Amino acid sequence: MKYIIAIICITILAACNKDFLDTAPISNQNESSFYKTENDIVQAVSGVYNKLLAFPDVNNLYLSEVRSNNYYVARQDAARDYFSLSAFEITSALGTLQTAWTNDYEMIERANQVLDKIDNISFADTTKRSRMKGECKFLRALAYFELVKTFGAVPLIETTVSSAEALNYPRVGADTIYNFIVSELTTAATLLPISYSGTDKGRATKLAALGLLGRAYLFMAGYPFYKTENYTNAVNVLKQVLDAENSGWTFASTYAEIFKTASDNKYYLFEVQYLSGGKGLGNPVPGEVIPLDMDTKITPYGSYYMQGFPSDDLISSFEAGDKREFVILDTIYRNKSGVLTKRNYFKKYLDSSAAASILSSADWGINFPILRPEDVMLMYAEAVNETSGPTAEALNLVNRIRARAGLAGISGVSQSEFRLILETERRHELAWEGLYWGDLVRTGRCLEVMNPWLQTNYSKTIDVTQELYPIPQSEMQIKPGLYYQNPGYE
Repeated sequence: MKYIIAIICITILAACNKDFLDTAPISNQNESSFYKTENDIVQAVSGVYNKLLAFPDVNNLYLSEVRSNNYYVARQDAARDYFSLSAFEITSALGTLQTAWTNDYEMIERANQVLDKIDNISFADTTKRSRMKGECKFLRALAYFELVKTFGAVPLIETTVSSAEALNYPRVGADTIYNFIVSELTTAATLLPISYSGTDKGRATKLAALGLLGRAYLFMAGYPFYKTENYTNAVNVLKQVLDAENSGWTFASTYAEIFKTASDNKYYLFEVQYLSGGKGLGNPVPGEVIPLDMDTKITPYGSYYMQGFPSDDLISSFEAGDKREFVILDTIYRNKSGVLTKRNYFKKYLDSSAAASILSSADWGINFPILRPEDVMLMYAEAVNETSGPTAEALNLVNRIRARAGLAGISGVSQSEFRLILETERRHELAWEGLYWGDLVRTGRCLEVMNPWLQTNYSKTIDVTQELYPIPQSEMQIKPGLYYQNPGYE
């Protein structure tokens, strides 16, 4: 790790609710002069949320979707990070890896600072202090979860440290990191409310903590740990989330309704909050991979950076009549001259009804899902299948999602058949949300799925060493011998 930075000296922007995104900056302050009042803690917690703004673009798209057979980049874009990721031409010098590492550890450091100070600050309402501790623990666990599934073993830092002190923290085993995540989320779930009202909507909840905990248990139950007792743990915590329907979450009547700006904070368990208006708080994802010459009535500012495509493999995998397909992607568009043009592109978050409020291609106001009820439903069905086989309860959850997509229900399947059904349902329901690559790795299906596709598209195959990314080169160079590199990378 290059530095564990001090963050109080930088601008802290509130990222809990859209009304809180646009706040006055705190400048020219240091740690000793800042943490004095309840309001200081409130603003510092908002600063932890602020680090989430970069997560979807880097962690969910670049390091997950682009890595999978959902996405294809032509050879002419070989100079771009997204080509290297898609074609598995990875080195430790790749800038996206350093960005991911730095973003994650900056959020951890922000959370550490709040947790180190919060008990020393007087609160008018001690329940609010407990809740904010829970929020920071949830966000810290989320950052460590992104690190461990990306890099494997990483440094575990639980308190505020200086850049010099950080050089004494080596990588610890991935199992240790997962155990820490479980502890953090278990505690967070006891401190957080099921839901919020008013301007607090969008903060971490008890259900978000339980849902992320269930996801962590599935990773622990699968490759490379195979601690299968965690399927039972996942069943227990995910069932609590499912039981809170209508009190803590809502199942949208249509798939398309979920991905509209007007639906922010309605259908997700946890989402990254974005705000348009040219304040640097906008979402770049909607315009990430759209055609450069798309009709400006749909997107006034064109594409933002990436020029890859939804793969033909993804498109051909949808069943006929699946209503989700053309919410997620399209194969034709109208250009600025009004001519219909063929090209595959993702449009999942491209809400043209909100285009008038944006001021650049990276300024969309729509939120990005980190955890959705449908993800929990499918994770729960998977955990039940692994412990009890394809029960009626598990089948009903999948069929509820399929019915909304306009598809017939499934029945009479074996445990192994249901595993593949769940893989496909997760690929389609959660496409372009950044979960599919991790699903392939943890279920042990990565090489079987990816190698035929890579052979066809890039004339290569991979082995298990490429299921993790390398530790960034600059981190390896900070203190020689502090970190070891992941196998398969120099």
